[in-house]
Amino acid sequence: MQTALTFAVSAIALAFVTPVVAQETQQVDKQVVEEKAGSFGDIVVTAQKRGENLQRVPISVSAYSGEQLDALGISDATQITQQIPGMQLNAWSPNVTIFNLRGVSQNNFTDYLEAPVAVYMDDAYMGSINGISGQLFDTARVEVLRGPQGTLFGRNATGGLVHYISKDASKDEFNGYAEAGYERFDRRSLEGAVGGSLTPGLRFRVAGRIVKADGYIKSAAALPGTFDGNGQDIGSENGWALRGTIQANLGDRGKVDLWIKHSEDNDVATGGYVFDSCDLLTNGYCHVNAAGLSDGTGGVINGITGSPASPFENFSNDLGLFSRTTDIFQGKVTYDLGGIDLTSITNYTNLSKSYREDGDALPITIIQFLTDARYKQFSQELRLSGDIDRFRWQAGAYFLDMKINGQITTIGAPVLGAALAINGGANDPRVAEDYDLHSKNWSLFGQVEYDLSDKFTLVSGLRYSKDTKSIDYVSRLIDSGFPTVVRATDESFASANPGVNAISYGDWAARVGLNYKPNDDTLVFLSWNRGIKGGNWTLSSDVTPGSFQHDPETLNSIEGGIKWSSSDRSLKANLTGYQYIYDNYQAFSVLGGLPQVSNTDVRATGAEFELFWQPSDRINVNLGATWQTNKVKSVLGPGSQFGPEFFPGAPNAQYCVNQNDGSFFCDYPQDTITDAKLPNAPQFSFNYLFRYNVDMLGGNLAAQLDGAWYGRQFLEVTNGPSSIQPAYNVSNASLTWTGANDRFSLQVFGRNIFDEEYRAYTLNLGILGTTSVYAKPATYGVTATVRW
Repeated sequence: MQTALTFAVSAIALAFVTPVVAQETQQVDKQVVEEKAGSFGDIVVTAQKRGENLQRVPISVSAYSGEQLDALGISDATQITQQIPGMQLNAWSPNVTIFNLRGVSQNNFTDYLEAPVAVYMDDAYMGSINGISGQLFDTARVEVLRGPQGTLFGRNATGGLVHYISKDASKDEFNGYAEAGYERFDRRSLEGAVGGSLTPGLRFRVAGRIVKADGYIKSAAALPGTFDGNGQDIGSENGWALRGTIQANLGDRGKVDLWIKHSEDNDVATGGYVFDSCDLLTNGYCHVNAAGLSDGTGGVINGITGSPASPFENFSNDLGLFSRTTDIFQGKVTYDLGGIDLTSITNYTNLSKSYREDGDALPITIIQFLTDARYKQFSQELRLSGDIDRFRWQAGAYFLDMKINGQITTIGAPVLGAALAINGGANDPRVAEDYDLHSKNWSLFGQVEYDLSDKFTLVSGLRYSKDTKSIDYVSRLIDSGFPTVVRATDESFASANPGVNAISYGDWAARVGLNYKPNDDTLVFLSWNRGIKGGNWTLSSDVTPGSFQHDPETLNSIEGGIKWSSSDRSLKANLTGYQYIYDNYQAFSVLGGLPQVSNTDVRATGAEFELFWQPSDRINVNLGATWQTNKVKSVLGPGSQFGPEFFPGAPNAQYCVNQNDGSFFCDYPQDTITDAKLPNAPQFSFNYLFRYNVDMLGGNLAAQLDGAWYGRQFLEVTNGPSSIQPAYNVSNASLTWTGANDRFSLQVFGRNIFDEEYRAYTLNLGILGTTSVYAKPATYGVTATVRW
């Protein structure tokens, strides 16, 4: 609390003494203001860091208001993907959330990497992959920008960005709401907000949410009496979040917003998998292809008996765990300097988390994975903007300081080879990696728009970004009966490969675009965008000096599109096409059972289409579709792999030879996978929403059907056959009654109403099989809301 108080006092002082303060440009023309707020598709966004009608932004962007999110039943930050063309999610627990836009993502499950799809929360970048998931409540809107956005949003927006914008304290009148929900798997939630004026020129808002749920993947016995379950149902929820904000006027030309945010996830039952698509061999391993990737196609099995099993039962013996605490302190000052608006955004984030998983989906300990991480971030953005006749401009500076330290512990089969090589034997081997990573970034950026005529506008932007990173690293082999051995340090790697433990990287992002507006209802745009993402390190028990660091990546995008609206705004259609030249893509694969990031090149082509139709006040229809094709030049395969001898005298099998020391050594003939497909990037996808409302029962009753269909896709860039997700469809339905005065509403809903079975996450472990987590089956529930 003392830290929070100090931050608040400092931010207020900064507002009054710093000459560089600003006012966010929120001017929206009369036509936008008069459009219906409840209409799906009519929304004001800040995709170019100023308020604009979505239909007038020359970027492929999708956005939803808080009211629209409520209609979709979205209460978690990761649930937005179904109604965003070109966007997918890869997640198996709250531990790590991986957003994927047009196939661009970072699928590594470790804590210290930054994603190429940037996540912003109330104008501030979230630098930790651990801080992306969370509860979504009291939301003003969510914006998703596809394609490189590095000019205005920085070096890690290579694939695009997701921006969550909370409701602020701008309303003077006393207002708020309370909401309670219940659904299948005993999921209970409470949320609410209250705000209003404290004194003239000073307002507040406090909002919070709490949710608890049982796990939907039930613990089961693989072989009763011999291999009983651990009793932990995974996929549960147990968290709460609280957010407070104060907004104060700075005379009649500016304002200051102060935010304090706190969230917790406590002892969440997670960190388990099902054993997926394994063709068992006589030595207990799974059949693999020449690259060493499990290639079974039979679905979920019991890893002990080999018989088919439910994707909603787990046979793990080791308990999983996830706990996380996040504190965010933020200040935003805006001021009109007279013809020039200036914005200052200050953010401090403190996050800690612990995670433990049973990584093998079996009732015996083959793989365990544990992580602890502590993350701190400070960022500061200062931005000027102006609008002079036919010329609109903005320029700014940004600073980011991130520190993350933690420990990664890998137990069992993935470190068996290291134990045998060092100790000549293995009892209970584990590798503990301690790291301390410090990263600083500063950048200067600007963008200008010039109206060449009433119909043509030229847009150009440039950002120079400088990364400075350092890492302290030590890897230890620990095994009972043997002395602890230091395997590697950053200094030992630097001795073999000078400079490998530090990064000093400067690069530039850019944008050049031409907009054509033949009339008030049509926008045609063509642009080139260059996005950048800095390099980093791979932390793994088998990492070498040559593979310790991976290079930065660059994405050049050629994008063109058209946005059209009918004269009465009842019909809107948007079409965008793109070509990606993606160099040094940071590809994730599993080498010898351990994570590794390496660089390769990608080429991709695609298109997105969105249609919003409101033929009357009663009907809303939203449709979206994507087409994409891509090729990844080459990806490292497992290469070779050690595995345990599951029973004495197990026979040799398929690239694997019994070493007669309790292990097998497998050497695969194909070291790389060429011409692969990006993960989570189906060639075709389709999303839909149909909504009809009618006045009845003293209020309004709205019926809605929404969902998405995804074509066949790979869930990993190594393209192992068992990581193929067949095409599937997820449909949701709801019925919402709202009282005549909008003060009370009641919603009954179903999610995944056709009970589609599909995987939310997959990891191909070669001879040890494929571990997967399936998304929730059909759920149903009710939500009641009171507003004032």
